Amino acid sequence: MYLRYDYIDQLSDRLVIFLLQMLLCFFKFFINKILTCMTPYIASLLTFFGTLIVAGISIYNNNITRKDSKKNNQIIDLQSQKKTIEQKINEFYIPLEHQLGYSKTLFKIFKVNKPEDFRTLTFLLDKAHIYTGQTAPIVLNDNDKVLLENIITIGKKIETLIYDKSYLIGDDTEFVSAYNPGAGYESYKPKDGDMSLLSLLLSHLITIRLASEDKLKGEKEKFEQYVFPNEFNLRIKSKLEDLRQQLINLDKQIIKLRS
Repeated sequence: MYLRYDYIDQLSDRLVIFLLQMLLCFFKFFINKILTCMTPYIASLLTFFGTLIVAGISIYNNNITRKDSKKNNQIIDLQSQKKTIEQKINEFYIPLEHQLGYSKTLFKIFKVNKPEDFRTLTFLLDKAHIYTGQTAPIVLNDNDKVLLENIITIGKKIETLIYDKSYLIGDDTEFVSAYNPGAGYESYKPKDGDMSLLSLLLSHLITIRLASEDKLKGEKEKFEQYVFPNEFNLRIKSKLEDLRQQLINLDKQIIKLRS
């Protein structure tokens, strides 16, 4: 639709130029017929006006060309911005949102009948820990083990996604700058004050995977800051809303330039 309007607009400009050029041809023909019977003064005057017409057509044509070129360059730039944002959404943020959603659902099932202060990472680091209100350590049943295995598998997929596609984040400061938790999430503030939210998520995934493989044991105080940052899901949702609004705004600008 936009190309059609653009084409019609350009066709109208070209039609004006064509008509002016036709007028010039008739003018030249008329001049050639009557120059022989006119005084040199009048002939020079008519030639001068003819030159002005030619100059006017040239200026008008150049102006249209510059205007079209400027609009096309602006549209190309806006389309490039759209492509970058769409790539962010489709190749990183949406896949990440989906994987985190799957993990969250499985974790809710996994945590049923477990203490309020139960944390998967700290449990894996110290399976002998006795939680508040408990008289003995927690022992995972077969269902728990299957759920945990799938949670770890999803975590590996998220790790790979971050390694392969996190460059798309660019300067999205809410994920690459030092993490400042929102209201209600202050307890997730890492001891390393410079750690970003993305780094915290990746550190959690790596430590919980290694702990599940018994490659990390004990030292809960050392690793407890790397529990899953629950605010991450909210920030992903907010970021997707922001990026989609940016796409809407870019479309409006492109439509305006083409109108």
